[in-house]
Amino acid sequence: CRATQCKVKIVPALHEMIDGMVTLRQLRDVNLEDLLRREPVKLDLGIMRGQLRNKRVLVTGAGGSIGSEICRQIAKLLPGKLYLLGKSENNIFEIERELLHQYPQREIEPIIADVRDEKRIRSIFTERRPEIVVHAAAHKHVPLMESQPVEAVQNNIFGTMIVAKAAMA
Repeated sequence: CRATQCKVKIVPALHEMIDGMVTLRQLRDVNLEDLLRREPVKLDLGIMRGQLRNKRVLVTGAGGSIGSEICRQIAKLLPGKLYLLGKSENNIFEIERELLHQYPQREIEPIIADVRDEKRIRSIFTERRPEIVVHAAAHKHVPLMESQPVEAVQNNIFGTMIVAKAAMA
């Protein structure tokens, strides 16, 4: 739509127009809140910056859609070092390049690892000693995972348990 200069508007519900509650003149621009279907979360960036500033932050699932967005947001908040942990080499490479291009002064380290590999995760935590861990590594497509329950349990339950134990240690 942006490329074609197309205007996108919200149209009142048909039943509201039939009931005379609203008219077509009440068209309006689409807001992010219209797509969320919930109230947006209000973040206090000052508090977050204070918690993350100069800290070693590790993000699991950093190459995924949610994990990479978390990394983008964290990189803005002046972490001391940002570890991008994920099992997809290409995705980790892409988010690392993006962040280094946007924030060349940030210390960013890519780590290729699977959260289900307990020995590897323990080693990473022992060597890097992250102070903050954001765990985004999970299979999130529920209908697909319902047909792959073993994979979902291994990744989402056991992977989370392994990361949590390493973080606690």
